[in-house]
Amino acid sequence: MSKDFDLSVDWLVDAPLTTDQRRAWTVLRGELASALAKNQELMERLRQVEQQQADAEPSILNRPEFNREVARMLAFDERYGGMSSVLYFDFDHLGETTSRFGNAVSAAAMKEIAATLVRSVRGSDIVGRLAPDEFGILLMRCDNAAAWRKAEDLAIQLQHTLTEIQGCRLSIKVSYGAYTFRDNEDLAVGLKEAAQVMTSAVK
Repeated sequence: MSKDFDLSVDWLVDAPLTTDQRRAWTVLRGELASALAKNQELMERLRQVEQQQADAEPSILNRPEFNREVARMLAFDERYGGMSSVLYFDFDHLGETTSRFGNAVSAAAMKEIAATLVRSVRGSDIVGRLAPDEFGILLMRCDNAAAWRKAEDLAIQLQHTLTEIQGCRLSIKVSYGAYTFRDNEDLAVGLKEAAQVMTSAVK
């Protein structure tokens, strides 16, 4: 039905209808008006849900959750055989971004970081925020060479993404490192080693 069709107007007011037909037409107009109002309400609710989903931050584990999940997966590797690597990312000058441009821009930058990391890894990988300016990723079934390639690709992508947020030119520096676990090593060892070998995304 056209959106210009106004049910508040009796388009059949001059039509040669019988009393029963007029009564039926009146009932039908009421039902149609109610249905259109309900449809508009549902469309508005759908629009709000879609907007909320668009605004929502991607799901990223906090540090305790990340530690727990990584420990579980490393135990799986140890028991059944496997090779996993951890990526470590550090973002310098995030605090300066907040001071200079405000919380909204800083929050938008963090959302971009989270979205980039989540959409760039496999569903089996684990992404965590370890500190306000630090993130970690456990890459399952990933050797050291592949881990470094992935870390570099992500860091370059992040560096490019964070150049400008909401029209503000940022000076965030992305540093990254990678480490592949050996037998009986835990996450703390891997993150420490990855941090010690960090390099910068800026060439």
